Amino acid sequence: MTNPPLPSATRRVKLHFDKDGSPAYESVTSPECFKQNALAVLPPRDTIPVVFVPGIMGSNLKLKKDGKKSWNPPNTTGESIKALVGGIKLRPSERQVIFDPENTVVSYDGPCAVPDSVYWLSTEEARLRGWGSLHAASYLGVLQHLEVSLNDQYTRPGRPREEGNYLLDEIGLLQYLGGGAMSERAREEHDYAALAQKAVQGWGETPEAFQPEEIVRLDDYYYPVWAYGYNWLRCNSEAAEGLIKFIDEKVLPRYEGNYFRHQGKVILVTHSMGGLVARRAAQLAPDKILGVVQGVCPLAGAPVVYRRFRAGTEYSRFNVGEWGFAKVIGDDAAAVTPELACSPGALELAPSQFYPKGWLQFRQKSSPSGDGTEIASLPKEDPYEEIYKKTTDECWWGMLDPDLIDPAGLIKERDADPLQISEKAIDKAKSFHATVGHYVHPNTYGFYGNDDKKHRAFGHVVWQTSHAETLPADLLERKDLGRTHKGKSWVSSGEDARIPAAPVVRGDIVPGPYEGTITFKVLNVKDQAGDGTVPEDSAKFLKALNPKMALAISGYDHQAAYGDTYVYYAAIYGIARIVQAAALPVPDLCR
Repeated sequence: MTNPPLPSATRRVKLHFDKDGSPAYESVTSPECFKQNALAVLPPRDTIPVVFVPGIMGSNLKLKKDGKKSWNPPNTTGESIKALVGGIKLRPSERQVIFDPENTVVSYDGPCAVPDSVYWLSTEEARLRGWGSLHAASYLGVLQHLEVSLNDQYTRPGRPREEGNYLLDEIGLLQYLGGGAMSERAREEHDYAALAQKAVQGWGETPEAFQPEEIVRLDDYYYPVWAYGYNWLRCNSEAAEGLIKFIDEKVLPRYEGNYFRHQGKVILVTHSMGGLVARRAAQLAPDKILGVVQGVCPLAGAPVVYRRFRAGTEYSRFNVGEWGFAKVIGDDAAAVTPELACSPGALELAPSQFYPKGWLQFRQKSSPSGDGTEIASLPKEDPYEEIYKKTTDECWWGMLDPDLIDPAGLIKERDADPLQISEKAIDKAKSFHATVGHYVHPNTYGFYGNDDKKHRAFGHVVWQTSHAETLPADLLERKDLGRTHKGKSWVSSGEDARIPAAPVVRGDIVPGPYEGTITFKVLNVKDQAGDGTVPEDSAKFLKALNPKMALAISGYDHQAAYGDTYVYYAAIYGIARIVQAAALPVPDLCR
């Protein structure tokens, strides 16, 4: 028996939830002469929640003591201008207060309004699912997109194919990845074979195509999209433990009412540092996670972390957006150090023991056109002891300037030593990397950036000198190089035509056989393919973890990765593959 055709005058009504979490719909009565009907699309009872885990600085934070905003990045042009002005005025001591890992918690009050065109949830439900804890400008779009793609799956849900109801592009193309006959669809936008061909070109490889029955199976489950905000200043192990608690206490209980049921597992979709959180969570509780989509994760860390400690946030004088971001985050060592030096989460993004050795380089440039001859490189074995714990009191290139760690005196008020607190944070980062090791959830699908043109990244950090004379053999151990009359590193964020936002250390190297003045600069040269932030050397570590899929995709910026069509298609592919590992839906004899 087939369902009768729907009236042509039909309006769809938004899904709501009653106090028990069961689906509910709101409509109004009308006279018989008003022929428009209400269409309520009922979700399947079997539920597989999808939890999105954002990257560093992607979760809103507030202060524990008074609840004031700590980190709420701008979402509009007006907010961006206000944030820029505030960033320029913000003193290092104020930065330390608002980025204090001990005095910050997640804020859930960010904007998360859901437009009427998204029928699967209301703004109230989105807030309950944690959407307000994420930076809206970065993530609200992808959260809404996932909610529609995974639950509608069709262009006109509830209507037959004869009335123009087709699979959405991101779902329909999955069956045609291996080529095959062209689609029978009359309209070009539903020629899934052509779309699949473009996706394969964008991905650079051809993953296994879906069988028709696998496509059909996707429609058997309901996929509510949740957002997990976490305190990214603290250790990612803590965030992982919080994620498991979030799944146990918030997500799964929502689907234990009179209507929905679940299998005790969720799918994790991650961005950037969220991939580290997800890996650790899966390691702790693999039975709670059906699979993981790893997106643009700095799996082995990124050298730019060291660079920001010494030079501040990088920018080009030709890019107003980069300049504004640097002013907000901090464009010199005095601004960045109190933000990051005691933050295990941030330090866990520095290159780990799994990143290729020798990424911190020292070069002597003999001619204006040359790249410079390498003098030395670090680390040899242990980046934590050889680089991260080195201070400017020990050597001119040390990552930490002890005098810049505690400008507000918060650590001293706690009767602690600032440098020791920073070293403990570094030890936590080292322990986190060692604990996670080469673990990856066995049902992992991932992608990373390998753009060698527009979105290159810092694969190395280079200190370079144009000093023409022979350099002293103890160059790296010298303490006098780069000292001012105050005895601390001399750092400049000024620009010249070629090297913007570069710190400079200089010092006289007399007495002795080496006379003259040496000047070293950190080059602002992104030397490796990537996504603008994560270099390929770190991202491609994903392949060493043996996931189900690791696509190298170019053409997008790190922060906006999920806004790229082929990145989004890859995420849908991964989710759809993970769903195939779920238990079959329970037959509902009463429906």
